[in-house]
Amino acid sequence: MERKGSDASEGPHHHSSRPAVDEGFDPAFLRSTVRKVDWRLIPILTAMYCVSLIDRTNLSLARQGNEMHMDRELGTNLGNRYSIITLTFFVPYIIFEIPSQVGLRFFGARWWLASATTLWGIVMIGMGLARNWETLAALRAILGLFESALFPGAAFLISCWYPRKQMAVRNSCFFIFAGLVGSASAPIGYCFTLMHGLGGYSGWAWVFIMYGIVTVIVGLFGYVFLVDFPDRATFLTDEQKQMILTRIQRDRSDAKPDPVTLAKIGQHLCDWKVWLFGYFLMSATVASYSLAYFLPVILGTMGFNNVQTMLLGTPTHVYALIPALGSAWVADKYRNMRSVVIMFNALVCIAGTCIYSQLPLSAKGARYFGVFLAVGGCNANVPLVVSWSQTAIRAQSKRAVTAAVVVAWGGIGGIFASVMFMQKEARKGYPTGIFFTIGVNCGTIVFAFLLSVYFRRQNRRADRGEVVLEGSEEFRYQS
Repeated sequence: MERKGSDASEGPHHHSSRPAVDEGFDPAFLRSTVRKVDWRLIPILTAMYCVSLIDRTNLSLARQGNEMHMDRELGTNLGNRYSIITLTFFVPYIIFEIPSQVGLRFFGARWWLASATTLWGIVMIGMGLARNWETLAALRAILGLFESALFPGAAFLISCWYPRKQMAVRNSCFFIFAGLVGSASAPIGYCFTLMHGLGGYSGWAWVFIMYGIVTVIVGLFGYVFLVDFPDRATFLTDEQKQMILTRIQRDRSDAKPDPVTLAKIGQHLCDWKVWLFGYFLMSATVASYSLAYFLPVILGTMGFNNVQTMLLGTPTHVYALIPALGSAWVADKYRNMRSVVIMFNALVCIAGTCIYSQLPLSAKGARYFGVFLAVGGCNANVPLVVSWSQTAIRAQSKRAVTAAVVVAWGGIGGIFASVMFMQKEARKGYPTGIFFTIGVNCGTIVFAFLLSVYFRRQNRRADRGEVVLEGSEEFRYQS
């Protein structure tokens, strides 16, 4: 039972003499400072990740618009070309995750992330000028190279500013609001397709060109508004900066950055927990990417017309706000519920996938309801997995490497989505992809439960002095 006035989320230090995370700070001053950080950090990261999501997934939108003009002009419907084009994004996206984290710390978050956003916006414009499917595939690969910097960089940056009890909500806000705004890309993109013929370019080309221009603008805003790491912050007073760093130090004793070296990268990569968190994210992104890339086709099999398939994805992302923010609040408030909410969301994703894929075609409304459940479950789990992985480790170098590895596995989920949802099975409802999605999310439920049991056991051993966790006698896992 917690003592009166204590915070259950600060449980890792309840046994020690170290002050609680917020002990001794004026509550009003603390709230105003955290709010100031929130407004300077989260909105611009949300905007940058929003265009990131749009740019990596609007391929299906461009293809679906204007009665498949892209298929006719570039031959993207022949063989496995469309799957290859979706796949090429993820290869450099995965390979360059860790190198991108090294650059992030060296050049600073503002210059690194804003430059990456601006550059991939230019690549998007180039995609609109492509005249064959091979060029489109190559530009998608370059897009993956530049986008590899953002998601792990944003997750690492957030973890540097907040104690563990505030990570899940911030990660979820950053991720889910970006997804919500990004879901509106379909109706907006449909308007872009109506520019068909303007300047000699097809409607699908205008989708890439116009969204590329928007991305470049967001990247330029990033140079102005994005904040750097706390030790380099210029928008806070010295007292505010010290309070931010003190909270981090009390929470996990890694407020001071340690350099990312090859030896440390090798050491961190040997921690099996990092790879298990990567599996959790992969299982969530298999579902989210498959719905992003193939939802228009899936909705088409339900009997919706072309315009409806482009519009009906947005309401599902509006609904996703509820499970994402609700489960993030629970995960932050109750430190040993992180595994529970992830298992619950995976179960919801499985249920939704079964409903929209297995019910009779005549059950149109019920199948569409299943899409709501699947979108909500998988998209809620993405930020929850990222934040749980960041609470289970110490040292800034390890958090940078962990963010890169976990997000890279999210990219592997995108590869699986591209490969398992095969063009030849489109009319049958993609059975291979559907059952693969269900299987990997069943694995998440099992392994998250086992990891939670392991964490609790290790915490008890640490309390008895039998083991030191993450190199600190004060550190305890949040299960």
